[in-house]
Amino acid sequence: MKVKNVMISNPYTVRSDQSLADASRIYLEHDVNCAPVVGVNDSIVGIITISKVLGCFLSGSSPTAKVNEFMDDPPGVVSENSDFEELANTCTQDMERMLVLDQNKKLTGILSRVELINKVNLAWEETRNELRVVLQSVSHAIIAFDKIGSIYLFNKGAEILLGISSKEASEQRYEGVLPQWIWKEVIADGQARFGFRLEVNNKRVIGNATPIYVNGNITGTVVVLQDLSEVENLTLELSRVRELKVELDNIIECSYDGMLVVNTERVVLRANKSAMQLFNLIDYSQNCILSDIESEVASCLDEMAVNIIQQKKTLTKGYTKFDGQEIMITGNPRFALDGKVIQVIFNMRDMTELQRLKFQVEQAKEEKLRYSVELLELRGKLLKEDLITKSPEMEPVLELMVRVSQVESTVLITGESGVGKEVAAKRIHRLSRKENGPFITINCGAIPENLMESELFGYEKGSFTGAGKEGKIGLMEAANGGNIFLDEIGELPLNLQVKLLRVIQEKVIYRIGGIKPITLDVRIIAATNRNLKEMVRKKTFREDLFYRLNVVQIEIPPLRQRREDILPLSQYFLSKYCSKYNKQKRISPQVFKIFESYYWPGNIRELENVIERAVILSQGDSIDVNHLPENLYVVHNEQAEIEVIVRGITSLNDGVQLMEKELLRKALGTEKSSRKTALLLGITHTTVLRKAKQYELL
Repeated sequence: MKVKNVMISNPYTVRSDQSLADASRIYLEHDVNCAPVVGVNDSIVGIITISKVLGCFLSGSSPTAKVNEFMDDPPGVVSENSDFEELANTCTQDMERMLVLDQNKKLTGILSRVELINKVNLAWEETRNELRVVLQSVSHAIIAFDKIGSIYLFNKGAEILLGISSKEASEQRYEGVLPQWIWKEVIADGQARFGFRLEVNNKRVIGNATPIYVNGNITGTVVVLQDLSEVENLTLELSRVRELKVELDNIIECSYDGMLVVNTERVVLRANKSAMQLFNLIDYSQNCILSDIESEVASCLDEMAVNIIQQKKTLTKGYTKFDGQEIMITGNPRFALDGKVIQVIFNMRDMTELQRLKFQVEQAKEEKLRYSVELLELRGKLLKEDLITKSPEMEPVLELMVRVSQVESTVLITGESGVGKEVAAKRIHRLSRKENGPFITINCGAIPENLMESELFGYEKGSFTGAGKEGKIGLMEAANGGNIFLDEIGELPLNLQVKLLRVIQEKVIYRIGGIKPITLDVRIIAATNRNLKEMVRKKTFREDLFYRLNVVQIEIPPLRQRREDILPLSQYFLSKYCSKYNKQKRISPQVFKIFESYYWPGNIRELENVIERAVILSQGDSIDVNHLPENLYVVHNEQAEIEVIVRGITSLNDGVQLMEKELLRKALGTEKSSRKTALLLGITHTTVLRKAKQYELL
C-alpha cells in the first residue's frame, strides 16, 4: 500500500504573514487540526497546529499576531509513492505527522497519526463487516470457540442447523450446542479434524474443526458443519437422473419401431432390438460403421446418412427387402449449437404392422357405423309438446328460457310435480344452437340403481356378466351434440352423483369396462321437485354437484298460481284427446268454473289426466260436472258453502287482511304442516310462512 492511499490529500495551508485568527478559521471551517505554513515562494517553512494556537491564546497572545512568530519547524517529509508498511515500521512513535511530497517536491498531503488511526479503524470496520456478511451468507454452519470454549462467532447457517440464535449460543458456550471434544481436542494438540460425523438437533451432520493461530499461538477453534441431508438430496437427484436414463433406455428398447443413431462418420452409437431384427442381426459391435454391417438395410441407411449430413434436412424413404418386407425409414439430423450436424437419428417402421392397423381401423369404422344406427334409434323421440301459457307469472320464466337457451350453461328446472318441467326443457332445446342435435330424457327415479350406470355411460362388450356381446352406448353418449334432460335428479344415487360431477367438469365419460375416454359436447338440463338444498344439508345430495347444476335455476310456478293458463291448457288437452280417441267434445261452463276454483295439487299433469278421463267416460258431446273425479266437485261444493259474515264497516284493505288472516288461521289449525296448508289454500309454501309470520300465527 502506498502512502498516497492513506494520506490526507490536498491539505489546507496558511501563509507565514497571516494571523493566528486566520489559522483558527481554517481549523473551524475545514475540521483539521494542523496547517503547513508556506513562505513567499510557496515553500514549506513550518507548521502550526490547533494546540499551538490554543496555547498562544491562553498565554495572552493577540489573534492578530503573525503565524511565523509561533509556528513549529517543518516536520519530516516523505514521498507519496513510498511503501506505507515500510514507513510505519521505521517511524518513531513521537512522530505525530509528516508532509507528503510528489515527484516534483510539491506538497500533496499530510500523513497524520490521528487521521491514520481513524482510517485504519474505518478500514478494519469495513473489513469486519464484509467478513460478517460473507460468514452469514454461507449456508454451512460456522462456529468459532475461544480457548475456554466461549462462542464468539455463530453464523446464520449455524442458527438454522442447530435451531438456536447466536445470542443463545453465546450464553450457553459449548453446553447444549456441540460436544466439548470438538473444540477442546483441537486446541490441546493443534491438529485439525476433518470429516467427523455426529448428530445435532436430530440431524446427521459432517464437520471439520480447525485451530485458529494468532502470532503463532492457538487462540481458538473454528468448526464448520454441513447437514448430510443436502448431500443426500444431491445423491437422490443423481439417482433420479440415472433412473430417467434407465427409463429412456427401456422406452427406446421397447419401441416397436427400429431406432438407430450414428455420428457424422456413420459410426453406430446406438441401436435397439427392433433395428437389429430389421438387420437380421442379434447384436452389433461397439463403434462399428454402417457400411461394415452385412445387411441390405444397413447399406440403405449408410447412403441416407451421407445425404442427410450434406443436405442438413430430414429424409424419408421406403425400402423393400429381398423377402418382400416393406420398411419406411426416416432420418433426422441432430444439430449442435453452432448449426453443424453431429448425429443422424433413424426411425424404421415395418409397414406390415401398418397394414394390420389399417385392418383394425376398418373394423372400428364398421363398429362405429353400428353404433350410429343405434344412436339414430335413440334420437328418434319427437318433440311435439310446447308451453301453453297466458299467465303474467310465466312471462319472466319464458324470458329466462330464451336467454339461457342461447348459452351452454347447465340449467336446473325446479317446481312441483306436474308443472311441465320436461316441456320447459324441450323448449330450451328447440331454441338453442343444438336444436338439430339429440334431446335425450332420462328419468333418474325410473331406472333401477343397478342399471343406472350402464344406461347413462354404456358398456364395452364382455365388461360384466350379462352384458351384450357387442357392447352398448349410453344415453350420455347418445345425447352428444345436443341436450340431455335429467329428470328427478334428486333420485340419483350418491355413487353416480360423483361420476355425473366429473362429466360436467371434464366433458368426458368412460364406458363400463372401457379405458378410452369419450369426449362429450352436451348441455345438461336437470329437473327436480325436491328441495336439493335440504338434501345437501342432510348429506343425501352432493353439495358440489348441486352448485354445478345450479348455474341457472328456472322455477316454474304451480298451476294454482297461474290460473289464466287453466282455460287454454284445458282446450289444448281436450283437442289432443278428442283427436286421439276420435271424438267431438266440449267442456261445460260449470266444469270450467270448477277448474278455475280447484287448487290442483297435481298441477298440469292432474289437469291433463282429468280431461282425458272425462273424454273417455262422457257419453254425449259435453263434459259436465258428473264426469269429473269426485274430489274436484266435492271440494268445489265445500268451498261454495263458505259464507262470509260482515258485522261492521272497515276499509276494503283492512277487511281483506282480516279475512286473509282468518283463512290462514283456520287452515293452519286444520293441517299439521305448512306445505299441506299451502296446498289447501292454493298458495306456495313460502307464502304460507311469510303470511303466518306477518299475522303472528306461528
